[in-house]
Amino acid sequence: MTFLDFIAMTRRGWKILVVLIVLGAAAGFGYAFLSPKVYQASSTGFIAAEGSSAIAGSDEAVARAGAYVTLISSQQVRDAIVKDAKVDPSQLSGSLGARVVPGSTLIEVTASSESPQAALKLANGALHGLVTVIDEIESKTNNTTGTKVIIVPMDNAVAPTAPVSPNTKLNVGVGAAAGLVLAYLILFARRALDVRVRVHTDMRELMGTGVLARVPKLGRNGTPEGDSHNETIASEAFRQLRTGLRFSSVDNEVRVVMITSASQGEGKSMTAASLTRVMAESGQRTLIIDADLRRPKVGRNFGIDGSVGLSEVLSGQVPVRSAIQPTADPNLFVLPSGGTPPNPSEMLGSVAFTSLLNEFRKDFFIVIDAPPVLPVTDATVVSTLVDGVVFVLAVGKTRRAEGAAARTQLEQVNARILGVVLNMVPLKGANSYGDGYGYYRQNKSYYVKPKKTGEKRASAASAVVPNVPNRQPASPLPGASPVQDSRPAAAAAPVAPAAPAPALTAPVQPSSAEAHSASGGVRGLRRSSRN
Repeated sequence: MTFLDFIAMTRRGWKILVVLIVLGAAAGFGYAFLSPKVYQASSTGFIAAEGSSAIAGSDEAVARAGAYVTLISSQQVRDAIVKDAKVDPSQLSGSLGARVVPGSTLIEVTASSESPQAALKLANGALHGLVTVIDEIESKTNNTTGTKVIIVPMDNAVAPTAPVSPNTKLNVGVGAAAGLVLAYLILFARRALDVRVRVHTDMRELMGTGVLARVPKLGRNGTPEGDSHNETIASEAFRQLRTGLRFSSVDNEVRVVMITSASQGEGKSMTAASLTRVMAESGQRTLIIDADLRRPKVGRNFGIDGSVGLSEVLSGQVPVRSAIQPTADPNLFVLPSGGTPPNPSEMLGSVAFTSLLNEFRKDFFIVIDAPPVLPVTDATVVSTLVDGVVFVLAVGKTRRAEGAAARTQLEQVNARILGVVLNMVPLKGANSYGDGYGYYRQNKSYYVKPKKTGEKRASAASAVVPNVPNRQPASPLPGASPVQDSRPAAAAAPVAPAAPAPALTAPVQPSSAEAHSASGGVRGLRRSSRN
């Protein structure tokens, strides 16, 4: 894990960090609040040897006093303190400790008790009690050395005014630190156990290619979640995808692209429809083919009748020109899936479908909405017939193992993966749109929709879709009779005739109204559902 990975993990799990730090600090404060208060008092005595000067014999006296220090907590010393203080033993509850100060002839006694008065009496009486116990011991052992240990009280204890325990600040700090450590343990464990796609930097290793576009997370009706800025951001992502496809191959022109994913529910149908719209907006005659014969979505996304389509054309029941349907968007045509055949994979791998693509590629840029790779073999079959594959991965949903398995399956048939579209990318938080470089946050003003008057807005709209109410829908194929629109009258809309398709590798100059139509690819998906 790099430092940037650690920062990203911290940003992603900041809520866990905050919660556990607060809980740890609260636990420390609660422990300090519920623990009994302990007061401490200390007194000091001088160690000397009887019959000698203060210096002479001091070493021997200190050595012998050190041996008696452990007696400070004995019951005999406590009884001597009670006898000397003439109080009830219950009033002297607490603990005693003593030590010989290193490098000196001083002995220090420390008394701790829940009562400041009890600590004071214990500390002051402990020295006298210890001397009494030492005299009794030496008298019973018949000391013949001639040297008697004397402890002279020097500094009497002072009544404590504040408890030494519990230390509230220390307990709160220790609790917060423990919460921080526990939070990072959880984050590391979650990261180690997380098997889903999270960041765009994983794509080169996972899929063997780069990211063509990152699409913000969309709502249930196919529109971006959040404020109005998000809609424009989504459209710019699809424009970026369009540009990436145009320059994905310099030597071999890309005319037929398959959109697929590892599993269902990752947004491949939405991506295919949005890519088709932005390609048509640039002046490219574009055809979207619904090759998902098992769970078709294209007809519903574009609001057309998909009961007759690709399956009927491939089976020879319907001429191809009768199956292709124009849309309200200029240069955009749809070939729905039609009925569900009993053998979808065999139909998609047939010579008829290959011939159909070869005929269409002369006049259209073709986008094929294919089924997911892992559930069925249909997408693997179609990938051998197209110029390239665009793979859709959903952030936080697609498992890395699924993406790797889908890539392996496509590579076995020598499919060409042009790039990856990261879908459902959050606009805020770690791993969000522009995360790592701060592009979206630093340049958010570029994504703001300009405020326009009603007159200017209407003028821009008329520039995108010319008002030609008396024109007939454009014929999808040159020289063919106009296609009858099978949609209901309310949904049908006249389409302006389109110019021949420009070469894919040639850059297309954006129209003057392209800025206003930036969100057209997304707005047109308000009826769509994710696949």
